[in-house]
Amino acid sequence: MAKVKQIEAVLAGSEPFAVIDMEVKNYLPMFSDYQRMSPFFMLDHEPPQIFPAISGAGRVDGLHPHRGLETVTIVYEGAITHYDTEGNGGTIHKGEAQWMTAGAGIQHTEFPELPEGGVCEMIQLWVLLPQAQKMVAAKYQSLTREKIHSVPVHGGEVRVIAGEYAGTAGAALSFSPLHLFDVRLKKEGQAEFEFPAHYNTGAFVVKGEVSVNGEASVASGNFILFEKSGEDFSVNALKEETVLLVLSGEPLGEPIAHRGPFVMNTKEELDQAFQDYWNGKF
Repeated sequence: MAKVKQIEAVLAGSEPFAVIDMEVKNYLPMFSDYQRMSPFFMLDHEPPQIFPAISGAGRVDGLHPHRGLETVTIVYEGAITHYDTEGNGGTIHKGEAQWMTAGAGIQHTEFPELPEGGVCEMIQLWVLLPQAQKMVAAKYQSLTREKIHSVPVHGGEVRVIAGEYAGTAGAALSFSPLHLFDVRLKKEGQAEFEFPAHYNTGAFVVKGEVSVNGEASVASGNFILFEKSGEDFSVNALKEETVLLVLSGEPLGEPIAHRGPFVMNTKEELDQAFQDYWNGKF
């Protein structure tokens, strides 16, 4: 029988700060060791935020560059419009996601898409590209509802964005082994997970409250960091409409150099990224 994976820490996140039109809290990286959640690097959460009528159509004021990583945006309420300099674009709605590979370089922007106003809530993750793929060509994956397959569990469902759960594969293509699940449970619903012990594993409670392994209780707005030992854990919903994002991946085991919107392996590569951006190569 697999050993139970225990909680190492529960992170309450940063103070809120503004990103273009949105106010977000940051949860990763929340420790000095950038390797601790590799291949995941950053996680920002925009809690439910009420907007007047707003649209991303035609806007370029939030355009910004990336290199060496992938951005993953998951919408929980409302809608988000995306544009990038490779000509990709589109709007994703509640329950959908988009997966952008920045690779060698791209500029993009995202805005709430609420023509009549309303509530928007989303998460954005940064996923590190392995050293050998840092400079791949940029691309974009739109993960609409029909592409995200669902696995029934007791009192709820596990929606597989990437990786595999109970034999069901996610539609997103990634450059390293990882799993990303959108978990939705009614009160007293339960889901069980199993990952290799050496994988970096965490879960963000988007809504409601869960107990982990029948013990610790964690409320919404908190990130659960699991120990790098043990293989399986369970979550039980303590409130109706509990939602959490479960992420687990094989560590890349490579140097990480980060500055601003770029994540590379060395300082020299970061310097080159900024030079290329300033020279109009993105």
